[in-house]
Amino acid sequence: MMTGRFEEMTVLITGAGSGIGQETSLAFAETGAVVIGVDRSEDGLGATAALIASTGARFEALVADVGDEGSVAVAFEQAATITGRIDCAFNNAGITQSSTLAADIGHEEWERVMRINVTGVWLCMRAEIGLMLRQGGGSIVNTASFLSLHSMAMQTAYVASKHAVLGLTRNAAIEYAASDIRINAVAPGGIPTGMMAQSLADVDEAGREAARKAIGDMHPMKRLGTPREIAQAVLFLSSADAAFVTGACLSVDGGWAAL
Repeated sequence: MMTGRFEEMTVLITGAGSGIGQETSLAFAETGAVVIGVDRSEDGLGATAALIASTGARFEALVADVGDEGSVAVAFEQAATITGRIDCAFNNAGITQSSTLAADIGHEEWERVMRINVTGVWLCMRAEIGLMLRQGGGSIVNTASFLSLHSMAMQTAYVASKHAVLGLTRNAAIEYAASDIRINAVAPGGIPTGMMAQSLADVDEAGREAARKAIGDMHPMKRLGTPREIAQAVLFLSSADAAFVTGACLSVDGGWAAL
């Protein structure tokens, strides 16, 4: 049921075909927003569209690769014609890496992680900022990570990429603060999404369950978070309730950042 919190606003979400992006798309739709979902997976976007259909909200799907400059340009050209504006953007698309020591990461994998997680965020931010400057303001939220603030063995490329996302967020925030464009980040802890499943793909079910419990136990709250908990944080940062918040990194990680 729509509540009207973002009624008559247009929200663009990357990585909208699964996990946090899909749940955040649904959460925005429930508040009355027009949601533009961007993802590489047409099937994933179809699943998101089916979920949003029950809310009565408008959902527009755009298939694009956020790490490809031409693909992003085409997607945002299309996005700009849907309602004529983008009030809020959530740059959420990202990938993980294999569990590999820093000196053993292949160049191809390093480039793949950086292309999606860093270049992808920058390309989308660049397009979003251009639109928001013309329309007189807006809000951008980027998906950082608790690993934007910490380190983790065997995850050098991913950690480096998420540190970079936080740097992009903070620097752009100060550059465009006077233009009424707020740019913030949300930093999830462990969330049971497809990305986590992918990282445990080579483990049997008993091992996966043990790994999920071990990851949950690393948080002071002794559990994993949920995609909806991240979505609610994104909605807050995107809303008028956060009108004086920019350049912030909101940790939604069960207390992990406090360790």
